[in-house]
Amino acid sequence: MTTVHRVVSTTLAAVCLLVSGSATIHGDEPGSSVNRQLAAARAATAKYQDVNEALADGYTDLGPNPFEENELEFVNFALVNCTLDVLQPQALSYMQVGNRLRLVGVEYSIPMACAPTPPEDFLPGAGEWIAEAAAPVWSYRVPLWSGRSDESH
Repeated sequence: MTTVHRVVSTTLAAVCLLVSGSATIHGDEPGSSVNRQLAAARAATAKYQDVNEALADGYTDLGPNPFEENELEFVNFALVNCTLDVLQPQALSYMQVGNRLRLVGVEYSIPMACAPTPPEDFLPGAGEWIAEAAAPVWSYRVPLWSGRSDESH
């Protein structure tokens, strides 16, 4: 399998997982590890559909995200360290839907002092690392909950 084919396959698998909201694992395909990690991240962050749970767990409302239109960002600064854990995103993204906030994504961040270059082996194909303009950190946004119509609770 060529590298390009592998990247396309991994990206398509991640997109299918994000759209469908479920992980389909197929043996040792290149994306199966990422699929399992994304499924674990969904399970670990499901409680944050209730923004009060996020606040109780130390996430702070930073208000509108300047890079994502119509999204609010909640950051847990205690988690911004040299460790990346798929089960503990450093930030959560919400959208206002009616009179409540709906979780639409998670964001992983690592200080540039810990990783001078983006850690490309972390959830490859599920998002894109960017250098934050206001802080010396790499951030990786994963639209883990976007497009979910069954989250009306």
